[in-house]
Amino acid sequence: MPELFPDLYSFIACALIMAGAMFLYAAVGFGAGMFSVALLAMVLPGLTGTVTVLMLLTFVAEVWVLAHDWRRGHVGLLVGLVPAMAVGSWLGTQILAGGDVALLKRLLGLFVLAAGTWFLFEHVRKPRHAAKTSGDADSNKDRNHSGRTHPLWLSLAIGLVSGVLGGLFGTGGPPVIILLRSYKLDKSAFRATILWYFFLMSLFRSGAYLQAGLLTFDVVMAGLWLLPTSIGGILIGMAVHRRVSERQFAAAVSVLLIILGVLLAAGLKR
Repeated sequence: MPELFPDLYSFIACALIMAGAMFLYAAVGFGAGMFSVALLAMVLPGLTGTVTVLMLLTFVAEVWVLAHDWRRGHVGLLVGLVPAMAVGSWLGTQILAGGDVALLKRLLGLFVLAAGTWFLFEHVRKPRHAAKTSGDADSNKDRNHSGRTHPLWLSLAIGLVSGVLGGLFGTGGPPVIILLRSYKLDKSAFRATILWYFFLMSLFRSGAYLQAGLLTFDVVMAGLWLLPTSIGGILIGMAVHRRVSERQFAAAVSVLLIILGVLLAAGLKR
């Protein structure tokens, strides 16, 4: 068994956590990092191995989903984000490699709590009839979006913050999610677009982690051990994506993230 797992029970817990994380990732396109890292940080003693293994497994999900829906993605919306994200990923990796684990876990908890609260607020304030109308309209326009544009400096700033959070915690989604939501994409186009972004982020993070000595043979082996349950989560998530209301499902995810954030910020460990 890879050294990342202290014992068999830790491995089983990690396998179940990753199955749930990949389920979220395939179903709605976000939430996997915050969900899994918050829980894994309570199960495993370190943070670097946890974040690196998560990157490897989410990369599998990104490739898998994009293999089916890559055409739905609006890659042009990411042009201003990617260069700054690459820089931020390197900066976040340097902090992860040399930071205090206990402090980083508490900071992660505060970040997850804030992100979960924002997601929940967004869904609560959005009128149900507006969500339904938007969904009906979007189903007819498929690959189109609202046409709204943002200044380049805003995209660069969001990309930089997202990259730092991605390199540090593997949770760089919230800033980009806020930006992409403003384009009023339908749920399939939104998922494909943000997974294109995460796919590119994973490529940059892989290089940064390798250079920093975080992407080791033991981490790769741990990823292989967790791969079967992760694939199961991906398959179920892809099926659920087509059948379940994204709004209700994402609201439930937000509540869960708030709970996890509170526990992690309080320093709860196994």
